Amino acid sequence: MSFWKKVSGKTDPIQEPAGQKHSGSYSAMPRRQDAIRMLLDSVETWNAFRQSHLDFIPDLSGADFRKTNLRGANLCEANLSDSDLRGADLSMANLKGARLNEADLSEANLRNANLRGAFLFSSLHGADLRGADLTGANLCGAEIIGADLREANLGEADLSKANLSRANLSQANLSRANLCEANLSRAYLDRSNLTDAGLIGTDLRGAHLTKANMLGASLCSAELSEANLEDATLVKADLSEANLSRSNLSGADLNGAILEGANFDGANLSGAQILNTDRDIFKSCVFTIDQKKQS
Repeated sequence: MSFWKKVSGKTDPIQEPAGQKHSGSYSAMPRRQDAIRMLLDSVETWNAFRQSHLDFIPDLSGADFRKTNLRGANLCEANLSDSDLRGADLSMANLKGARLNEADLSEANLRNANLRGAFLFSSLHGADLRGADLTGANLCGAEIIGADLREANLGEADLSKANLSRANLSQANLSRANLCEANLSRAYLDRSNLTDAGLIGTDLRGAHLTKANMLGASLCSAELSEANLEDATLVKADLSEANLSRSNLSGADLNGAILEGANFDGANLSGAQILNTDRDIFKSCVFTIDQKKQS
């Protein structure tokens, strides 16, 4: 049985999960403006203060950190909502559980940053997130257009309704991630791990998925027209009602995949493996194979 199910209702991207609260107090010294000033003056001093005041949870909301060097800063559980972090250097920073809702992280450097469980309903336009740890992060509805997420860890992250158009997710870990209704058109997902990922109603038009592992992924009603799925693993994936017209599935492994109602009009299926798939399902699929692509 697929890990993902269709659900009704809307998700509030800003609402935090029930029972998840930040420890400490925002009223602890230093106060908001003093905390912002301390961080701007010296990351080393800031980190030392946090190390000696473990209960201090900083409120840095609305701060202006444009193009600021915050490399390696300890911002664990910090409130950075509405902050301006455009072009900031947050590489190697600890942003575990941080609240970044409505923050602007466009063109920010978040390479190898720890963003586990962070709340990122924000703009990450063109941000560098290579190697970042976003395990379980909430990116529901986030703007991540053209961002670099190569080799990032997004396992079990919530990316539903996020805009990842033209983003580079090559070799990224997206296992069990929620990508339902996300925009991944023309995104690069080559060799990515999408096992058991939720991609219901996701826009993957023209996406690059060469050698992607989509074992058990839920792709029902997904838009995959003109996508490149060459040598992709789609074993036991749910492709019911998906649109794969003019897609490249040459060499893809579709063994045990659910194909009921899928559209393969003009698709290239040369060398594709479809053994152990119920042949009766093909009656409701369109398999007009493009002979030109196979010649």
